[in-house]
Amino acid sequence: MSSAQHDTFSPKNLTVLGGLLLVALILGEVVFSRNNNDVVVKIVGVGTIEDIAMRIKPVISIDSILAGGADAGSGEMAQKSPQELYQGACLACHTSGVAGAPKVGDSAAWQGRLGDGIDALVTSAIKGKGAMPPKGGSAYSDDQLRIVIEYILAESGL
Repeated sequence: MSSAQHDTFSPKNLTVLGGLLLVALILGEVVFSRNNNDVVVKIVGVGTIEDIAMRIKPVISIDSILAGGADAGSGEMAQKSPQELYQGACLACHTSGVAGAPKVGDSAAWQGRLGDGIDALVTSAIKGKGAMPPKGGSAYSDDQLRIVIEYILAESGL
């Protein structure tokens, strides 16, 4: 074998070639699949596209910031059920326990936070606690936060 042939078939070059082929196969499967949604779900493995969209949906929008949260206690937001309010601002952290957030259904974790009463828990949510921004990053009114907290506590068996 000549020196040029030896360099062409070196382990390093074969490894790079194999890696490139693997990437091309994966991209080909994603790009040329008949149903891209199925491939994305298989690769991500975290649920349907709707589930992913719900989790990455912003908690608060620029429009609501510029409006100063004027619609927080009226209109469409005032008509939302406690579950809808929970899904709008609390679900992302309190379903998975992100950054130490107590999970809905974990009665022991919520019981510890409820030690000073529901008013203290509502005040804590309004001001923010740990990684949670004030009002959970939402434009909810104080009354709406209380309703959501009562919903979470009920769902946690308290």
